[in-house]
Amino acid sequence: MDIKFRLWIEKDEKHVAGKGGVAILKAISEEGSILGASKKLGMSYRYVWGYLRKMEEAAGKVVESEKGGRGGGKTVLTEKGEEIVKLYEFYENLVQKLGNGEFERVMVRNGKVIPEVKDGEYVLIRLD
Repeated sequence: MDIKFRLWIEKDEKHVAGKGGVAILKAISEEGSILGASKKLGMSYRYVWGYLRKMEEAAGKVVESEKGGRGGGKTVLTEKGEEIVKLYEFYENLVQKLGNGEFERVMVRNGKVIPEVKDGEYVLIRLD
C-alpha cells in the first residue's frame, strides 16, 4: 500500500497554492516569463495568469514583471513567491519522510516543533 496526500497552502482560510501553483512558480523562475512557464507546463497563458491573480489576492505579490523591450520582458518571483515554493517543498518533503517511516528522525518526542528559516531554507526547530 502507498500513502497519498494532497498538500496546499492557505492564508486567512484562502487557498494560496497547491502542487500546480508551486509548479507554476517554479516554471516562471526557470523560464523567466509567464508565457514560457505556461508552454513548459502545457497550460494556457490565460489559466496561468488567472492562477497567479488568485494567488496574489490571497497572499500578496508573488511575481514581478518587467515590460518587454529590446531583449524582451522578464518575470521573476518576489520574496513571497520564493517563500511559497520553499514552504510547500519543505512540508511536502516532511510528509514524504513521514510516509516512508522516517518519523523518528523527523519529529521530536517531547516539546513543540516548528518550521523556521535558516540560511534561506526551512528547518525544524524544537521548542521546549
